[in-house]
Amino acid sequence: MKRLRVLLLILVVTLTTIGCTKTPQSAPIDQKPPQTEIRQTTPPPEEPSTQTAQEVQVKIFLIALDDKGKSGQDIGTGDSLVPVVRTIPTPNAPLMGAFDELLALKEPYYGQSGLYNALYRSDLKLVKSMITNGKAEIYLSGSLTLGGIMDNPRVENQLNATALQFSTVHEVQIYLNDKTLKDALSLK
Repeated sequence: MKRLRVLLLILVVTLTTIGCTKTPQSAPIDQKPPQTEIRQTTPPPEEPSTQTAQEVQVKIFLIALDDKGKSGQDIGTGDSLVPVVRTIPTPNAPLMGAFDELLALKEPYYGQSGLYNALYRSDLKLVKSMITNGKAEIYLSGSLTLGGIMDNPRVENQLNATALQFSTVHEVQIYLNDKTLKDALSLK
């Protein structure tokens, strides 16, 4: 009798367990799952960024030699002016930060890109810059050393484009040791 009760108890537990589990049902192949409307009440999380709140992106401009305008703006020498985006600590004035980045490059070619920096021989420092009514005045000091006559338009374009990238700048006047850049380049 005890055995019968134990067997009966095991049978009841087994049947109860089997009855409580769901049997998976396969849906017809061409039937789509039911659509539910999802309303988001909170904004989605922001995408992770490599740029922090204390950084800003600026462009410096370098030269693609003998590119004939394929990679950037043709500067009339058979070369192209190409923007390179750099991330810098947020300066008080992004214009100054962009110039500091450009003038700090001391290699003839930028990384593995093959882009040429006509300013690499020069020892230039940004003294000050100001923007008034859309005109940027940039004051540089130091020595300008060029690799030949073709570097004149390259240097001029690199410096001007670095200033003109900003929406508040429509005209640029650059001074080197209190002379205009055009005068400084004409002496070379």
